[in-house]
Amino acid sequence: MNNKIRTSHLERRAVVYLRQSTLTQVESHRESTDRQYALADRASNLGWDKSQISVFDSDLGKSGQTTTGREDFHKLMAAVGLGEVGAVLALEASRFSRSQADWHKLIDICALTDTLVIDHDGIYDPNDFNDRVILGFKGTWSHTELHGMRLRLQGAKLNKAQKGELRCSPPTGYVYDPEGKLVIDPDEGVVAAIKLAFQQFRVLGTAFKVMRYFCINDIPFPRRRWRQKQIGTLYWGPANLSRITTLLHNPTYTGTYVYGRRRCVNVIEDGQIKKVKTQTLPQDEWKVVIHNAHEPYISWEEYLSNCERLKQNSPVSLSDGCPGTPREGFALLQSLVICGKCGRKMSPRYHGNGGCRAAYECTQARKQDGNMGVCWSVAGAAIDKAIADHVLEAISSEQLDISLAVLSELDDQAQEADKTWQLRLERGRYEADRAIVNMTQLNQKIV
Repeated sequence: MNNKIRTSHLERRAVVYLRQSTLTQVESHRESTDRQYALADRASNLGWDKSQISVFDSDLGKSGQTTTGREDFHKLMAAVGLGEVGAVLALEASRFSRSQADWHKLIDICALTDTLVIDHDGIYDPNDFNDRVILGFKGTWSHTELHGMRLRLQGAKLNKAQKGELRCSPPTGYVYDPEGKLVIDPDEGVVAAIKLAFQQFRVLGTAFKVMRYFCINDIPFPRRRWRQKQIGTLYWGPANLSRITTLLHNPTYTGTYVYGRRRCVNVIEDGQIKKVKTQTLPQDEWKVVIHNAHEPYISWEEYLSNCERLKQNSPVSLSDGCPGTPREGFALLQSLVICGKCGRKMSPRYHGNGGCRAAYECTQARKQDGNMGVCWSVAGAAIDKAIADHVLEAISSEQLDISLAVLSELDDQAQEADKTWQLRLERGRYEADRAIVNMTQLNQKIV
């Protein structure tokens, strides 16, 4: 038995941790999975009783870049932190984590609870200086390896895209021919529907009206799916706002090959990467733009005009995750009310003479399928009054006095600033009049 393994370690259980990044790897690389399961036999050979060996394999098929969704890794950290584990076993450092922060956090906890780390190379004691250096290097190398793989993959994709040869799922209205070139869909019904959408946008001017045109006239909208087992399968269904706006925003319909229109940004909450958000980049930051790469539906100039019109039609942008800027109207809870049926944001609507009555409506059904009805609608007066009363109850009289004093001070500052500008304006007029008089006198002398 290795001299690093002591009785205190054998009295606690040994945990074998398994992880592979994707389900495809789990299905296609069975040798790696079998080698990880074989670590249980190694723990037994090192002296642990089989009843004291636990195998954590629920994280198979999950990425090691973050701990989000990896229940077994959290269970492992908790068990080590409680001092229940004598050794943790994994095939290599990258199985525990591809993130240096998570890897070093695990090593720190193992050091505090005198837990050994065992991989296919050897046995390490995190409290031993030399072993700690080796473990740190393994964690750093795992992170560096991931960075290198990403650079190679992204570099190869970009190089191919710069030649216009990188194939992506084509938008509805295009397919790849046997030679791998992007051509217009051979289905005349698909082509007619796409052209009709562009034509109606020229006439109607908004994506919502185009969607309503298709729905009112019962015109189905095409969609080709490019998933596994559905490659190129054509489906017809009702037009919705998302499909129409995607169509109008896609430069592929101008005959232009484009790559790198979006980028992925990690969203971090409570120190963890919770999700990956996709951001649309401005046109001058697109990585590859090749005009006249294939047959177009519309011109590049019309595409730019469509994008500008869509931008003007949507003064409130929700792409950055903000709730949006409140519009005109006296409704108190603009952009804050959530529908109790579908969980989406409700919008204020005004009724009565002069819009004297406010209501909150959920109009997602109209955006999805053109239905003129609403998902849910509630009168705004009662809700606004209840919220106002609740806020006033939460504010003490002292806080209210301070707020009023601040508002009064801001008002005084605004008045002083206005007086200053008035004085400057009068001074400017005086100087202008004086210059005119001097110029007139100079002209008279010259004459």
